[in-house]
Amino acid sequence: MKKDLQETRKQGTPMHPLKIHYMQAVNGKIDVPYHWQEDVEILWMQKGQLSLMIKENLYMGKQGDIFYINPRELHGMQSMTQDCLYLAFVFPFSWLQFEQADEVSEKYLKPLVTQSAYVINCLPHRTAKDTVSFLQEIASLYEGSIEGGWLGIKARLLLFYYILYKDGLVRRRKEDSVQMDRLLEISKYMQEHCSESLTLNRLGKEFHMSPKYFSVYFQKHFARNFSDYLMAVRLENAKRLLLETEAGMELVAQQSGFSSSSYFIRIFRETLGMTPGQYRKEFWET
Repeated sequence: MKKDLQETRKQGTPMHPLKIHYMQAVNGKIDVPYHWQEDVEILWMQKGQLSLMIKENLYMGKQGDIFYINPRELHGMQSMTQDCLYLAFVFPFSWLQFEQADEVSEKYLKPLVTQSAYVINCLPHRTAKDTVSFLQEIASLYEGSIEGGWLGIKARLLLFYYILYKDGLVRRRKEDSVQMDRLLEISKYMQEHCSESLTLNRLGKEFHMSPKYFSVYFQKHFARNFSDYLMAVRLENAKRLLLETEAGMELVAQQSGFSSSSYFIRIFRETLGMTPGQYRKEFWET
């Protein structure tokens, strides 16, 4: 997989590898298109309802639910209610490895580092109930500045994985299916070429399907139609450019695949409830 598909949010630093993102609906909406990252992502639902597509499985998250996204797993999220709020804990699993090899490192941590094992995506209610206190404490330590805070964060993450193993939620990985490889390729292609004209005809030719069949195939496996997904990809790319560069609206629109800056600004305002300029200003003022 190429780097173009990776999550564009800034992650942790070498000294503090964990990053917590507070994801709240802007203008009542969260829309994160299919993407992947090298890091682990743990989602903890706070309020409202969230639709999650992880690989080809659709989940509906509600308050108290915990979801686990393994490295390199395609996933996307959409809020289903205006009050949707969740915390995303993102970190490289290798951070938890020990320098000295022992049973814990070799038997329990290494399989997850090498991705020969994986955690199931939706934690059962009992497991969520047993682990939520760890996430609460991690979030509290993350926001604080007490001595040894990061030691406490790391210790609680290890306890979190102890519960996952105890409850039998860590599984040996099978070979990736041909189907999943194709979905990764489609998503990758759209991410890499979102600044260009993308049509059902072009994608159908690229992946050896008729436009009509590709449309049906896409809707079935991505749980949304081609046009909606493409627009979400373009808006995500535009948001990244707004926050990570000083590019003007014309260039942001062009590099994100919008036909004009006026069309880009209109769609952005309709979707997010603010102009691109307001979005950039609000981010840098927080």
